[in-house]
Parts: sequence; C-alpha cells; structure tokens
Amino acid sequence: MSAGRPDRAALLARLQRIAALAYPRRCPLCGEVLGPDAAAGLFCPGCAPAAKALEHTPPRLPATEHSFYAVDGAASAYYYRGEIRHAILLCKLHGSPWAARELADLTAIRLFGAQPAAGPGGLPAYAAPGGLSPYDCIVPVPPRLGTLPAPRLPDRMARRLGQILGLPVCADLRPTRRMLPQKSLTLAQRLQNQKDGYALRPGSEAVGRRVLLVDDVITSGATVSACALALYQGGAAGVFAISIAADEEPAGRGPAQK
Repeated sequence: MSAGRPDRAALLARLQRIAALAYPRRCPLCGEVLGPDAAAGLFCPGCAPAAKALEHTPPRLPATEHSFYAVDGAASAYYYRGEIRHAILLCKLHGSPWAARELADLTAIRLFGAQPAAGPGGLPAYAAPGGLSPYDCIVPVPPRLGTLPAPRLPDRMARRLGQILGLPVCADLRPTRRMLPQKSLTLAQRLQNQKDGYALRPGSEAVGRRVLLVDDVITSGATVSACALALYQGGAAGVFAISIAADEEPAGRGPAQK
C-alpha cells in the first residue's frame, strides 16, 4: 500500500462512526435510541427481559424439530416469537437497515461469543477460537426468482457478519427456477418446493471452502437444506447454517398448522 493512501478498513470504520451519528443505535425490538443504560449495549431496559426469554438455548437446532438433510448442522440465536419476530418483520417488510445491523450483531454475540461494540458505530469484537475460524466464507440464502431486487435481510446480515467475523461474503448461490412462498405450504410441500431449486455459480469462491450459510428465519429447514445441497454439488467442503431465529412448533404441529 502506498504511503499516504488511507487503509480501507480504517476508512470503513470512519464511515461507520459518521453513520452512527446520523443513525444512532436503536433497540432492535422497539426502536428506542439506546442510551448509557442499555442492557449490555444491545437492548433498552424495557426490552431486555423479553429478549432474554426468547433466547434459543442452546443455539444448536434439534433435528427432531426440523427436516435437515444436507447441512452439517444449524443454529439460531432466538425463537421466532414476540418482539424478535416483530424486529425481523420490520427488516423484511420495511427495510430498516439499522435494525438489520443490530440483529446481525446480536447473532454474532449469541452464536459466536462476540463482545458487544465498545461504542456507537463500532463492531462487536470477535476472536476465533485458537485463532482459526471454522469457516472460510459466508453465503446468504438468495431470494426467490420474481421477487423485488431490494436489499434483503440475509444479504445485510451476511455483510455485517463478514465484517465482524473477518470472513469474505460470497453471493454466488442462485435460484434455478421459480418457487412458491414457503409460508402456506405443508412440510412435504416445502421440501418439494425447494428441491433442486438452487445452484452454485461455476468457479465460485465457495468451491473447496467451509461455508457459513446465513438466513433470517429457519422453519422447516427445507430452504437451508436445499441451499446446502447446491453448495455441496458445486464443490463446497462443508456447510453450516445459521439464522437470527428458529420457528419451532410444539410436538405434533407442523408448519402448516400454525
């Protein structure tokens, strides 16, 4: 790097601090501007108990609650209920990039043991165990064909997590055909709807790498499994899926019965 040329990471950190002044950190559950009394720098005092109650503990998702068939494993930070569900829908339906940033930070803290940012505009601090990351790149779950080309929560999460975890983001996973929205389908229909619905671009940076697959919500596991299968078929060395939240039902109730 030539003398006097600003370092890209330093420039990015400066821009983030400037953005924090214009868009102060807010509680991802209610939108209130966070003050010095914020719980661990993450939630306003009023929302902290609700967030604690919705933590998915342990984060690893049980195979008995989901239909995984290709991922090496999966984990979620929270249950898709109450205030967490509201925060995710705020991002998905209304954009809200500041809320997407906070949700990604919460995911890094809950799933990877990152420490909350020291101040406004900063990144959570993360150190890989033993100095070696178990993953080589991050791949966001792509949108369905026919959806609007607006910024999506998995994409925003992937970019933020890439900064926190120090991993490159590889957006080379693509849908191969039109698929129905999963929301109204039964479990069997979800699996069939997603089957062979994705492909990895030839020559992708994910080939031969251990992939961290990122989605906003994991329900049946059909989407992340279909994406993982495409990654493996494209040459990925491993795939582990994560999400902000998991939509799990009591025993005897399937996704279509919610």
